[in-house]
Amino acid sequence: MGIILWFLIGFVCILLPLILTLFNIINLFRKKKVKENLIDIITFVLGIILTIILYKFLGFKDYDKSIILSGLEVTAHAPIASWSMPTFIGILILGIVSYFLIRIKKLDLPPLIIVGCMSGILICSIYMIIFIIQISNMSMMENWVYGIPYLTLFPINYILCSIRAEIEIINYYKEKNITIKEYENKILNKCNKILNDTDTWHILSVILAIPMLVILICILVLFGQRPDEAIKAFLETSDWTLSKKISPPPVTYDGHYLCTVSLKGHERLVKPTRMGIRHGEKIVVNRQLCIANAFENLIEEKTPKFHHFVRYIYDKYGFPLAKHIHTDWQADITYILMKPLEWIFLFVLYMFDKKPENRIATQYIGKNY
Repeated sequence: MGIILWFLIGFVCILLPLILTLFNIINLFRKKKVKENLIDIITFVLGIILTIILYKFLGFKDYDKSIILSGLEVTAHAPIASWSMPTFIGILILGIVSYFLIRIKKLDLPPLIIVGCMSGILICSIYMIIFIIQISNMSMMENWVYGIPYLTLFPINYILCSIRAEIEIINYYKEKNITIKEYENKILNKCNKILNDTDTWHILSVILAIPMLVILICILVLFGQRPDEAIKAFLETSDWTLSKKISPPPVTYDGHYLCTVSLKGHERLVKPTRMGIRHGEKIVVNRQLCIANAFENLIEEKTPKFHHFVRYIYDKYGFPLAKHIHTDWQADITYILMKPLEWIFLFVLYMFDKKPENRIATQYIGKNY
């Protein structure tokens, strides 16, 4: 049963997206389409779901955060800034709605709405091309095991489906030989003839895309987005093709459970204070970690035998505990549970050390300090 389940998961997540892409290429060039409606539905539903799951699985972080060098999880800098996601999603929604209006309604739509939908598709398609260029960084694309190249599949399929939909709607309109209504007003009559001329639709869609994009930007500004957010979404990133930012150096995850807490917990709770050095590698430290290490440093000086016992207990239970801290919430809970011990450590430091805060402050600063 387990093997069958893993086979189904592998088929749906790995093989099916490639098969759908192949069918969408065939349907673009073939007159007699292969299960066009079914493939469309599966392409969009499965494509969106799998892309979201993959994006979350990759554990992307914004450029201003250090990535974690760990074999336990996949982390990399995000190709799209998280604060720009509303703009990205807004453009994507515009493109998908425009596409399905053309595919479902077809000739039930007036020419102006068809041209408007083609403009929405154009805006989204250009954005999808920029996204593909963004993640086409070869050093990142080589990580097939991480699935990064699969992030290009939905944008590619969207473009293929959109080209097919626009070709179909133009051909349908030409075949129907719809009678053009005549108006007494010469200007109105001329505009109506232009709108009903399918040969001009592509040019009109480009022209109409500009005011449509302006309207979309104005709506997004009301939700806190910047006017140039669509561009900065790709520029305010690190390590990708269009990135303009330089990220902090990577952080090593070494299994120390309090290091894990300061690194993985929510910042508002665990309050990371600075970068530190542990075994020659950069780590994130917070006050709780520094207090615990200062306490260990003190008892190592004052009572070496007791320190040996404490170290034995930690090595036996602390490192295994760190392996179970995989999420932000698990790190937060560990931080809270460690609070009573932190207060005890702090009490001992103030009781037996002349300058406890100096000892705390000098933890994990490196030997060259």
